[in-house]
Amino acid sequence: MSSNSKIKSSANYLPSEEDLKRQIMLTSAIVWKHELTEQEIEKWLSNFKGEVFSNSEERKLALWLLANFVYYNNEEVIHLCKTLYRDFIHRMLSERQNRVVDVKSTIREILDTSRFYYTGRPGESGAFVLYLFRQGNSLPLDNFIYHPDELPQEISTIVFLDDVTLSDGAKSQAASYIEEAKNKHFKNKMSVLLTFIATNKAIQYLEKKGIKVISCIVLDERNKCFSHESNVFHYFHDQLDNCKIFAEHYGSKVKPLSPLGYNNCQFIFGFFYNTPDNTLPIFWAENNGWYPIIKRYDKNYAKGKYIELERFV
Repeated sequence: MSSNSKIKSSANYLPSEEDLKRQIMLTSAIVWKHELTEQEIEKWLSNFKGEVFSNSEERKLALWLLANFVYYNNEEVIHLCKTLYRDFIHRMLSERQNRVVDVKSTIREILDTSRFYYTGRPGESGAFVLYLFRQGNSLPLDNFIYHPDELPQEISTIVFLDDVTLSDGAKSQAASYIEEAKNKHFKNKMSVLLTFIATNKAIQYLEKKGIKVISCIVLDERNKCFSHESNVFHYFHDQLDNCKIFAEHYGSKVKPLSPLGYNNCQFIFGFFYNTPDNTLPIFWAENNGWYPIIKRYDKNYAKGKYIELERFV
């Protein structure tokens, strides 16, 4: 888009650049644990070249989005793990309420007949979350599956772990992973999915398939950055459309097929260990000379992609 065709913006109604930076650095100190520096912010802001609005207005819009980015640090993720475990036990107790005589012995029975397993493949986030879940809840190794084909006879419930469950229908990776695991290893076992963050639609889709879902955080239209119900623009609703145009323009430069995140999810959150591709790519993309403000470690399903290591051979 040429400078002569730039769209008029009313971004001056947002807080000033100085105020936004001050808020971001305060959040960085408390939540990001100083992982975000002013130099990194400036480098990220250099991605925005004034192609839609003036450079100063684009910087302000970018900073507004960054100020609203939700970052889950290590302590918060451990807290989510503890919450999931508590909610799992509570739900299983609730389903047995007519048979509960002694709570402690019933919890012991639940754990004795359940095993925890990751969603996805080894090396993906599900396996890492499983480790954090075991660590955060001080669970014994015997409660986890190492040889799925050698389960004790008394195991009736397989509990899958993942960080996000955001897609439904044909795009639901959680459903495909769990169904594959059930068909291969866990036939006639009850399936439960524990996930940090899920959408209502994803939960409904999985439960229709007989998979119980327990999630700490359930997202709806208010969590989509550019929904007209968006929490991000609750007090600055007149900025929403312009900010969407801005984010979509630059997002299309790095992710043409999903400029506002995979499946047009429009989310703005990430974890200390990775960022979902459902989050706006202007935060995490690295191609076409783009500098990310927070990393995303893409899944690499291809074989033979080790050319960069040839110099060591």
